[in-house]
Amino acid sequence: MLLEKLNGTVPCLLDTSTIPAEELTMSPSRSIANPSLNDSLATSNLRPSNGDSPSHPYHRTFSPHFHHFVEQCLQRNPDARPNASTLLNHSFFKQIKRRASEALPELLRPVTPITNFEGSQSQDPSGIFSLVTDLEGLEVDDWEF
Repeated sequence: MLLEKLNGTVPCLLDTSTIPAEELTMSPSRSIANPSLNDSLATSNLRPSNGDSPSHPYHRTFSPHFHHFVEQCLQRNPDARPNASTLLNHSFFKQIKRRASEALPELLRPVTPITNFEGSQSQDPSGIFSLVTDLEGLEVDDWEF
């Protein structure tokens, strides 16, 4: 970036998959090499012209639980920083656990329990071995993940 600044050119991103195309085409007034960058110009280009909120990840909003969790992790004083067990009990993780437990039954609804698989009605060892043989013969190439 130093060479771009000295030469007066705009730096080029190598990985553009996370930045929208509108942000990649920088006008000369938004160039990093231009020292007279106007803050109002930079902030006005953060939103699309149609008024919708931008979709790329740099403009996402996060929950207050997440912000509090990050603030605790970024304490400068190591003695003031919480330990791992305290962080695992933080409300941010509790909210995630709660949502996962609510969503799990719906995610598992299309899954058939292995006990309902054809040929597994008997619980004797020969039935289990035949079940294993049947499962080994399954073709997963046709599945879409």
